[in-house]
Formats: sequence, C-alpha cells, structure tokens
Amino acid sequence: MRALIADAEQGFRRFIRRILDRQPDMNVVGQASDAEEVVRLAQQLKPDVLIDIDLPGLDGLEATRHIKASLPGTKVIMLSAVDGETYRNTAAKHGVDSFLPKSAPVSEILSVIRHRGSVKAVSGNR
Repeated sequence: MRALIADAEQGFRRFIRRILDRQPDMNVVGQASDAEEVVRLAQQLKPDVLIDIDLPGLDGLEATRHIKASLPGTKVIMLSAVDGETYRNTAAKHGVDSFLPKSAPVSEILSVIRHRGSVKAVSGNR
C-alpha cells in the first residue's frame, strides 16, 4: 500500500508515518498539511490517502470529493478527532471509504488500511 498522509498537525502525521514505516507492506509516499496540497499530491502520486476531516483550506471532505472525482479508484480513509454517526454519514456521502476516530487502536487503524477502506465506518466506541 502506498499512503499519502494528510493532517494539519505535524505531530500526528509523524505518529502515523512511524506506524506505517514499521509495516513491510506499507510505504508512505507523501505528506500534506492542507487540503489543496493533498489533492495536488494525490493527483501526482496516485496513492491511497489517509486524511483528516479538519484541514486548512478546503476541508478533508471537499478534498476527498476532488480526489475521488479525478481518481475514482483511490481509497480514502478518514482519521478524525471528531466521531459520530453524522460525521461518518457525511464522510461516506463525500466518497470516504472508511472513517476512523484518531483514538482508534493502532491495530484497528492498520486493519482498515490493509483492507484499503473496505470497512465503511468503524466506531471508536469500546
């Protein structure tokens, strides 16, 4: 899996990158800190995308819509500090393949990434 990580927080991007770099079947090909950058990099790199809902500029939902319009086969997994059915449903309407709260266990995040977004919405409720 080739991953593009998009999050406004550099610390969270580093955290996810460290996790993915330890996986032999995953390769981080880029990072973005805002929506315009993630759309541009997605079009250049054609990766699967891990994106935050709350990005500067266009939000993560609009960025996803743009990515899916130009690259319909791209899998988009949204990692968000906010959670709830309303957010998951809105994300699905914008083309997000999976929605995970940032508080999800690392094993759950890796499982969804490995299935490349095949799980529509995963709840962070334990």
